[in-house]
This record gives sequence, structure tokens and C-alpha cells, in this order.
Amino acid sequence: MNAKRPLTPGSYYRLPWNLADNAITWLEPTTKCNLYCEGCYRENDPEGHKPLADVIRDLEQVRALRRTDGISIAGGEPLIYPDIVELVRYVAAQGWKPIINSNGQALTPALVRDLTKAGLVGFTMHVDSHQKRPGWIGKTEAELCELRLKLARMIKEHSGGKVACAFNATIYRDTLDDIPMLTNWAQEHMDLVQTMVYILFRSARTQWNFDVHVGGREVKPTELVYQLDHMETHKDIVAQEVADKIREICPEFEPCAYLNGTEDPQSMKWLLTLRVGDKNRILGHLSPKFAELVQSFHHLFFGTYLAYGRPWLTNTAQAMFPLALFDKSIRKIFGRWLKAPSKWADCLHIQSIMIIQPCDVFDDGRQNMCDGCPDAIHYKGKMVWSCRVDELEKFGGFISCTPRGGCCGGAAQAAPAQEQAPEGDTQPEAAEAEAPKAAPAPAVAEEHLPTPKEEALPQVKQMPLPVVHETPLPAVSEPVAAPAAKPAPAANPKAKPKAESAAKKSKASKAKKSK
Repeated sequence: MNAKRPLTPGSYYRLPWNLADNAITWLEPTTKCNLYCEGCYRENDPEGHKPLADVIRDLEQVRALRRTDGISIAGGEPLIYPDIVELVRYVAAQGWKPIINSNGQALTPALVRDLTKAGLVGFTMHVDSHQKRPGWIGKTEAELCELRLKLARMIKEHSGGKVACAFNATIYRDTLDDIPMLTNWAQEHMDLVQTMVYILFRSARTQWNFDVHVGGREVKPTELVYQLDHMETHKDIVAQEVADKIREICPEFEPCAYLNGTEDPQSMKWLLTLRVGDKNRILGHLSPKFAELVQSFHHLFFGTYLAYGRPWLTNTAQAMFPLALFDKSIRKIFGRWLKAPSKWADCLHIQSIMIIQPCDVFDDGRQNMCDGCPDAIHYKGKMVWSCRVDELEKFGGFISCTPRGGCCGGAAQAAPAQEQAPEGDTQPEAAEAEAPKAAPAPAVAEEHLPTPKEEALPQVKQMPLPVVHETPLPAVSEPVAAPAAKPAPAANPKAKPKAESAAKKSKASKAKKSK
């Protein structure tokens, strides 16, 4: 049956992003957060706000190291950063697209208006049922759609429809069956939501059959924020499983573009689908050739690969019908549209569905990271994987895994971070390579209304990634690559508050993202 047909990366467009020339770059003006999200890869620091001058210096380094279309402003929680409006204004003034990867807890109508005036292009909002969100703890993914809709409506109304809206969610085994419902929800609100990002959960584990080292020195995974005792037996989800779930409700679902892994060129670390329709019908899915055309033309005319697109672009899908002369997927969509004359006046939308599969650890210890991941962050003069900065902070380098006594069994076990650095990767140096997140959640995720006690609340950042935002994540006529999520954003390694980390250490345990 169609629902079980395999994904075929060889027939999809390989997204052309790389370390030096990418759609998105990650930025963290703060590591302070007002929520705890289980999939986060950043540790909450109540003193984590950076001076705006330091953040601007980071951006100056980014300009020297990397060509980019958008800047995913993440954290921590960026909406509680005191200079967030000024930062967005600065990013926009430099010719970049400012994108915020947030949990939405601190979002207000006034803040949406201020950020819109400052030049914000998109939000990636991370919302999922594994967050410790006041008033929503214990809610299901279906119940959380009420919150998603509230945020999406606020963004559209108070931005005047100028700011794109993406959502990401970290996906766990217990929420995998919610994928069809979330995909349907995104379709029902195509006029509000331009991108939906699924970040597949990953966690560091103490029970791996590996010795873990940094520069020849043995280290303990329990020190990492993305190690969770209760997730030791969690079975990692892969992109194929999410596609199978979506095909239960949409058998024609077919991706068009992907980003491969550093160790496995056939692995789909970022998997992009572009669908066209409205809340009542999906007319079809755009082809790999269309995705290639969009990225190539954007790079030709604007000098960058495409990140987020403005809603006026994604909400006018009929404008691409002249391309039916050259693209079979558009001809199919156009033909179906012609068969319903009563709906010709209805607005057609282009919506992105992004699946982010963070780091996989192979039996021989290799770590399959995102090759050219968009969520790279500037760290001490280098572009590194943002989802693994915790390793750099705690160990001074990225961890490596050595099997104990041969093969460790489990060809794709969860890696220590949302994405792990493999030997011979395409990043700068093995000890301090690049660090894109997902997310956006996405960051994980990881995927913002502040409370007076935000310092006391555990932090989390979700990839997104995405973004995916993750992260956000990529749309089409001018979409994102996700976001981030956090996205990007979100899979998402996750963060625990420092008090919790200390508690875990006393018992030898401890614990990748929208907008």
C-alpha cells in the first residue's frame, strides 16, 4: 500500500546548503529560558543574556564566515531577551531575514507589532506535549492545538499578515501517532501556518555500548543536558516512520528535497515536502525540480539560498500556474484546480512540511550529523553545530564514541546530541565543528508569554531548527528550511535546569529548537 512505500532520496533534490553558503544561520542572544522542554539541548542559565554589543560582534563574524539568507534568533528564549526588538532591527538592516525561534510563552500582541515594525520575517513556535508549560501541563497534542491556533492568529492579526508563522514539535514514541492529526490541523489552517516541522527526539545515553571520549580523555554523558535517565530505552524515530504516518491520511504525500547525513549520503536528515491546496483539499505536491528551481533562482538573483518566505508569496499559489508548461507536478495541480470552477476564486496556499532527523550513532561509533545543516552557530571563531555546544562548553570538544569490544549493536542508536559530530565530517575541526540545530525548536525544537518566575522555571530550547526552524523551516516560494526550530527547532536534545543537573550528578545521572 502507498502508506508503506519507501522514501527515495535518490529521486529528491539534494538541498545545496553547506557550511559557507546556507539558507539560515543560528544565533543565541540568550541562554535563559522561561520553560522546560524535554527535547532541549541548551542548559538554562538565569544569567544567560548576552550584551547586545557581543551579539552584534558574533554577527560580524558570521558575515565573514558564512553567506546566509536568514538569521534564526533562538536561545534560551529570545522573546525574554531585553534587546530583542533592537536585535531584530539590526539583523534586518544588514540585509538578513530575522526569524525568531520561540516557545511562544512571552508573545503578546504589542510585541508582535514592535517586531514587525523592526523587520521580522518569521516566527517558528515550538509547542509540544513534553513541555512544562504553565496551564498546559499534561495536555495532549490535540488539546495543544488550541494554543497553536491562538499564537498563529495573534501573529497574523498583529503583523498585518506580513510575518510568516511556522510550528515545530519534538516527536517522541508516545506522540508519533499524533502526526496525522497535526498534519491535518496544519492543512485546516494553511492561511495562518506556512510551515509545520517535526523534530525527531534524540537523547544521550549512559547505557550505550561505547566508551565516550574527548581528545583521548574519557568523559561522562551524564554531564550533558540532553541525557535523560528515563529515556535510556527510547527507540529513535526515523523520517520514514513519520512519512508513513502522514500517508495514512494523505497517500500521495511525497517529499521533494532533502539534506543528507555526513556519514550516510542516503540518510534524510532534513526532509522537505511542499504541498498546494486549501483547508478543504490538497491538490498535489511540488516536485524536486520545482524545489531546485526556487533555490537556484533565489541564489542567482539574491546571492543566497532561500529561507523563510513572506506569507503573500505562499498564499498566492495560483501565481505559479504558468510554470505548468515546464513542471509536471504543477500541471497536475493546475488540472485538478480547473476541475472545480466554483473554487477558482479561493486562495491556494503553498505549505511546507519538514521532518528533521538529528544525529544517529552507528555500530562502529560514527555519528551521522546533518551535512551542511542550516543551524550552524558562531562559536569562538568557528561555525559549529548549535545543538552540540553543550559538549564544547563542558568538555572543550565534541565527544567521540568507541565500541566496547567490537560492534555495539543498534545501527542507528540515539546520539549524544541532537546531532553528533562524525569522524571525517564536513565541518571545520573534529573537536569544534559546526552546530546547526534543528529547530527549533528545534529545537529541537527543537518548536512565549513570560511569567514572573521565569528564572525558577527550567529552561529549554527546541530545535527547530528549525530552523528549522527549525525552523522553521523551509517553505517554498520563499520558505524556510526549518527551523528551527527550534526549529527548529526540535529531535531535540533537551535541557535541564542547573539545580536539576546538580541533583543528577549526586546520583551519577543528569539531563534542538520555532517560533
